[in-house]
Amino acid sequence: MATESDSMLGIMVMAIFGVAGIAVLAPTLQRIFAATPMAQSYAAQVYLGATDYRVLEADGQLRWLSLVDATPFVPWITASFYNDGDPTTDPPGPVSVYIAINNPDAMVEIKKGENQYADFSFAQRRIEIIFYKTDPGKKARVRVEGKY
Repeated sequence: MATESDSMLGIMVMAIFGVAGIAVLAPTLQRIFAATPMAQSYAAQVYLGATDYRVLEADGQLRWLSLVDATPFVPWITASFYNDGDPTTDPPGPVSVYIAINNPDAMVEIKKGENQYADFSFAQRRIEIIFYKTDPGKKARVRVEGKY
């Protein structure tokens, strides 16, 4: 026959197993909650130490390079742009290139032979898409070095 002390012992054992179960599951629950969209967004913006080199062929039409929808599938943290001018003439002609990052309405002019550096280290949004173009009827080549 079960006595009152046996019932109390059973309750205490169940409580101990309950607390131990929570302690064992805590790390797993932390990993599950770490997979939230905010945590994933932060992880995607961590500097990996990789460099990506691109050559953009600009003309009078607005064009773009998406870094998150295609290789490397990660936004850049910094980017260096160098305007080589019109590659179809010898020497390359003096053509300006207009570059914008993430917003096509925020174009910045880079003249032939000039370079521009963009640092998004402390920005809430990294370099996800680069917009570029020249004046109508012109062509230019832009070398880009991105770090992520």
